[in-house]
Amino acid sequence: MSASNFLTIPLRRTDHIELTPAIMNYIEQSYDQHPGMFKDDIAELERLRSTVVNPEVRASSATSLTRYFAQLAFLSSKFPADVKVNFVWYGTLGYAASAPVSRNDLQFERANILYNLGALYSQLGFEENRSTGDGLKRACQAFQFAAGSFAFLKQNVIPEMHMNPPDDMSTATLDVLIYLMLAQAQECFWQKAVLDNIKNSVIARLAHQVSNYYDQALNAAMRTAAIKSEWIHHFTCKKCHFEAAAQYRAAAECLSNGKYGEELARLKAAQDACAQALADAKYVARAVADDLKGLQAKLKSDYIRAEKDNDMIYLAPVPATSALPPIKAASTVEALVPREVEKPMDALQEKYGPPLFAKLVPIAAHMAASIYAGRRDTLVHTLIITKVDALTSQLHDFLTRLGLPGSLQALERPIGLPPSLTARLEEIRASGGYVALHAAIEDVRNLSAVDSAIYSAAAEVLQSERKEDDDLRARHGTNSWRRATSLEVGVEHYQQLDKLGGIIKAAADSDEVVRQKFRENEITFRLLSKDLKEIEDYLPKDAVTSIDPDLERRSSELRLKMNEVSKLEYRRRKFVDDVKEKAQNDDVSELILQETARLERLDPLGKIEATQFEKLFTERLKMYDDDKKRVDDEAEMQTGLLEDIELANMDFSAALAKSRGQSLSDRERALQTLEHGYFKYQELLSNLEEGRKFYNDFSRPLTQFQDECKDFVYSRRVEARELEGDLAAQFDRLTLGRTESPLPAPRAQGLPPPVLSNSNVWNPSHGIQFSRRT
Repeated sequence: MSASNFLTIPLRRTDHIELTPAIMNYIEQSYDQHPGMFKDDIAELERLRSTVVNPEVRASSATSLTRYFAQLAFLSSKFPADVKVNFVWYGTLGYAASAPVSRNDLQFERANILYNLGALYSQLGFEENRSTGDGLKRACQAFQFAAGSFAFLKQNVIPEMHMNPPDDMSTATLDVLIYLMLAQAQECFWQKAVLDNIKNSVIARLAHQVSNYYDQALNAAMRTAAIKSEWIHHFTCKKCHFEAAAQYRAAAECLSNGKYGEELARLKAAQDACAQALADAKYVARAVADDLKGLQAKLKSDYIRAEKDNDMIYLAPVPATSALPPIKAASTVEALVPREVEKPMDALQEKYGPPLFAKLVPIAAHMAASIYAGRRDTLVHTLIITKVDALTSQLHDFLTRLGLPGSLQALERPIGLPPSLTARLEEIRASGGYVALHAAIEDVRNLSAVDSAIYSAAAEVLQSERKEDDDLRARHGTNSWRRATSLEVGVEHYQQLDKLGGIIKAAADSDEVVRQKFRENEITFRLLSKDLKEIEDYLPKDAVTSIDPDLERRSSELRLKMNEVSKLEYRRRKFVDDVKEKAQNDDVSELILQETARLERLDPLGKIEATQFEKLFTERLKMYDDDKKRVDDEAEMQTGLLEDIELANMDFSAALAKSRGQSLSDRERALQTLEHGYFKYQELLSNLEEGRKFYNDFSRPLTQFQDECKDFVYSRRVEARELEGDLAAQFDRLTLGRTESPLPAPRAQGLPPPVLSNSNVWNPSHGIQFSRRT
């Protein structure tokens, strides 16, 4: 604060940041576009930021700030908030203003730029020559723009931040700055009305609104630790000062209307308000105190005159202060949002040149492609492949229950290996057999352990921060440690932790089911992996040399049905392979880019969300409707085939019972065991491949979540250090207050000490002009 009776908002400082490597790395890792395409855009962004690092107090600085802000607003539609750039800013309010705050948050950068725009407007208004009508108009507009900048920051930017804002950007602190700027803008308007000799009733209403704005600033200041006591004294003085000014002007209006008793009552109310203001005068700037003293002298003089006139001439009854009609406040100012802030895309198109990174596909489009791929794969796997596998498994279980194809193979091939079984054994050997199956189980176990370790590390990070917060709250007490708890501010992280934990547990349960299947069939898997000669020796031999004609006819009928099963299995394998290939080639990138372009045309600055592509997803996934119907057809076809096989097998079994011996039955069971083992082998191999893919894919979101937890904890720890610094400073301030003399008149950061000019002292002969300050 200087010799003026107004306050300014100090500008926030920042450190130089190397944007180029961080943004290029982020594009390379997160986008499908080459970062070299945006080399010039990044360089221009670096240049724009350099122009706002230490802005000078002049109108051109507002242009630099809004130009950079407009580009940041457009960037927010292209990049996520966490672009892996730590933006460092230093506070300017409160008792720990020098502490840096670092956030990996693009919205934090936008917030600070907008804060500095409001601070700059406050200083531009402060520096206007407010002794002239034109100067007052310019100052009034500047303060309204300052209020609008802070209001836009509070309503539109702070809610977009991923973490709690620092204290000097909290909702309560921004309310203080908004109402302070509105109060000073209203005060300029009030002063212009005084200069123009507007009637007293209007000036009284204007003054009352000034008092209201200062009162609102004072109330907001009580809700934040970022406002120093000097400002609170200033708000208190100004609130009472303009209540006194309003009553004084209302008294003058009463005198004009012959209401002599009410005039005295209002002069008395004005004196009371002035006395309240003077109680804080020793803590405020000299200019504010001088205004109060000038008003006090004028009130005293007018009260003596009015009291004498009423006692000797008018004899009018004097009402109690509480009985006075209230003065209706008249607000003539509002929070004006600079057009470049409210409509940054228009500013880029009309004033500041083309938006940077215009050719970069928004991150939401990449997310949409990933979401579609996940939804497509889920549909294909759940509604097609899994159902087909279930049908095939049902088919094999049915055949196993009937002893097929073992009984038929034993009859058709009494010695040696049946050709169909030989083909299956060669298939197993080619895929690695028992050794490959055992290795796959261990591989899945190891991948599961890696993912579980990542999850546990993320959980441990969150739990350690939660314990730290609980310890700090216990140390300082809940009244002093007022920030939200870890569970409150980190609710999304803890919900995600529970969700990921549930997925890991479900995967572990599935792994155990697979391992149990392996243990149950391990002996068979070992046998299937042996040489063909060893397997042939394992099979019992049959001595049958001739087959009854009826049995031969029945076996031929059953063989035809079993051949249909082979054809069905081949057709299904081909169908599943075709669907997988179809899904693999199902690339919606071009469609998403077209939809993105359409959305950007509708709202160039609008933030594109992945949910906006839902209609596209729904329409695109209809391409799998025929495949889903094919599965239903397969189910219906299989039901009829199984009925036919069961009837054919009944006739075959009856004919076989007339001529089969025990050796044939043993061979039958042995062949059936090998057939059953083959299908279990293929089933387990598929299960293990799915498990391997799941854990490999799952490691990415787990690692990303772990990084998010680390960023969250880092910000919370920085925030905790700042809060502890504030508490320590407050404690020191209270200690000093008990031992030292009253505070000297406060000074604003970076401004010269107060200097009182005789021309600034109110002169009763010049009328009520006690707020004409420069």
